[in-house]
Formats: sequence, C-alpha cells, structure tokens
Amino acid sequence: MKTPVHKPQNAGGPSAEALLAPAAPTTLAGWRSRVRHRPSPPPVPPTDTPALVDGEASGDVDEDDPRFRYHAHLGLVETTDVSNGLKLARRLLRRGQDGRPLYPHVAIDSDCRGTGKRTLLHQIGLAHQGRLEKRQGVDDSRIPVVCINTPPDAGSAADWSAALAVFLGWDLYRPDTDQRPVQRMKDFTGPALHVMRHARTEICLVDGIDRLRPEDLQSTFDHFDCLADELGLTVLWSGIGSSDILREARTARFSALRRPAGTAALRQRSVPTLWVNRLPPRCPEHPTEWASALLTFDGRLRLRHHRPGSLLDYQEELYRITDGLMEHLAPLLGMAGQLAILDRTEAITLDVIHDAAQYLDLLAAHENGPL
Repeated sequence: MKTPVHKPQNAGGPSAEALLAPAAPTTLAGWRSRVRHRPSPPPVPPTDTPALVDGEASGDVDEDDPRFRYHAHLGLVETTDVSNGLKLARRLLRRGQDGRPLYPHVAIDSDCRGTGKRTLLHQIGLAHQGRLEKRQGVDDSRIPVVCINTPPDAGSAADWSAALAVFLGWDLYRPDTDQRPVQRMKDFTGPALHVMRHARTEICLVDGIDRLRPEDLQSTFDHFDCLADELGLTVLWSGIGSSDILREARTARFSALRRPAGTAALRQRSVPTLWVNRLPPRCPEHPTEWASALLTFDGRLRLRHHRPGSLLDYQEELYRITDGLMEHLAPLLGMAGQLAILDRTEAITLDVIHDAAQYLDLLAAHENGPL
C-alpha cells in the first residue's frame, strides 16, 4: 500500500536532528527513519542576558536545555570527497538494459580512519532510496537498500546471513526449555534471499570490510557474488584498503582456474573506488576546503555571543588538533559549543577549544607538546 510522498532527506551530510533517530541504520526501522526523517529547525539562542551576582552569571545551566543537546549532535559536514562520491555513485548505480547492475561491487576507501567513509556509504543509500520514494511514493513492501556491518566472525555465509536477518527485523533466537537463547536456524541465507528478492532489494551497504581476516575473504566474496547474481545487487564496501581487498579477492578466484600453458597471467579485476580522504590544510592547491567545512559548522552554532565566521580565526589551531579528520572535528566543535553554554561565555574561544580538546583526549595525540 502506497502512502503520500514525504520529502526525502537531503543527500548532503546528516543534520544534527537526523542523528537523534532512535534505531541503528543496520535495522530496517532505523534505516527507514533516516530516509523519511524531517529535521526540526534548530533552537534559537535566548536574547536575554542572565543576571550577574558578584560579576558572574547566576542560575544553573540545565543540561537538558535544547541548545545543549543540539550542540552534542552537530552532525557532520559534506566534504568535497563526499559530495563527489555521491555524484559518482549515482552513475555507478545505473542499470543496464536488462536491469542488472553495471558494477556489482564498489569500494569506498581512504588512507586512514575517521575521514567519513561510513558517512558516504550511508548517504549513498539514503539518497538512492529517497529518490526512489520521491518518484514512486513510500511503499513499505519494498526494501531497496540493506545496510549491515561486517560481523565479528565472518567466516561463513551463515555469519553474513545473520547480519542480513537482523536488518530485516527477524528474531534470531528462541528460548529452550531452560529459557536460554538458542539460534532458530544456522543459516538464514535462503529466507533472506527470498525476502530480498520479493522486496526488490537493489543495494547492499557493507561497512567494516577491513575487519575481515585473510582466510575469510574468498568465502565472503563468493557469498556476495552469489547474492549479486541472484538479486541484481550492487554491493558497496567501506573500509580502509577496501579497493585492494576487493581486487585481491576477486582476482584470486580466477587465477586458480586452469589455463593453457604459456598464457599470460590474468590482470587484476577492476573495482570502481570512491575515495574519502582527510581534509587538506589551507594551501594554494586547496584554498577553500578546510575553510568551507569550518564555515558550515560555524553556521550551525547556536550561541548567544557567537560572531558569524569566527571559527576561521582558529582554523590553523583546529587543523593541528584534528589532523583534518571529520571524526575529530565534529565532536570537538560540539563539545566546545556545550562548554561555551556551561561557562556562560556563549562563544567559541581558543580556551574553549583547548578545554574541549582536553576532554576528548585530542591533545595527547600530538607530539609537539602542549598547545
């Protein structure tokens, strides 16, 4: 049954309110809540000034204040790599005349952690399902996107099938006679395949491919090659070194096939790769990327005495603390916003930034000594 179309979530970085969705994106309910979420407007800073007692603001700060909670979830910024990745992914997800994917496997890679690979992975799925629901309406009989994490033990198809079953909302366990949990079946691949076929699943998002053990690579990609063939899936893999892992796993299978003596070795299989690297510091080659990210966060701050654009005054120090990693920048500025509310300064200052970095243990990672 179709319902009226809701405006899909913007394909850019998730808003602060979007991050407050109740369930994980690796469950069907959590995923749909993100696709269909309509963020509320951010809170407005109060215009009145707290009364002063002996030169200090009086009254307690309520940590349940909407602005305090808002700054705890400032969200992420859509970097240039994420923006370009979304555009390229839309082309890679196009289908041939027979309805099959042109590229069954796509890698999302970077040279270090914390750059935004998972953000891009999820935003690709959100944007794809958002466009689909905008064109065709919201139809809960469809599950166009499945989102899972690499399981802790990914040695067999059964382990992957359990992750798929959890996303679909199945209860994997039943109580035995002593009320202890017993897994209902060892392998959920067959039922999951049946449901995903009838729900017309098109995309499978897999995060954490770098957690796979070398001995699990071949069985994993044999399993997903089968799913891709059966369902016409495009599988997007996120993790450090994902492009090399995919090429190695897909080439290793074919190099084992019999070939006539004297024939040339097979080339490595090509794998389309979306790169998400750390933000570069401000320099002649990259004059605007770091400043643009800071200005986006600057516009999200809801502090009484915040001066628009003032984060740029600290851009070099912020880069030194965060190394250009969104994983560090977003929580640092969120913590700084909360501290500014608590200490009644209501503005981001260098002292507030250093205090926030100290709380988050970001200063300990630097070898240049104290700031």
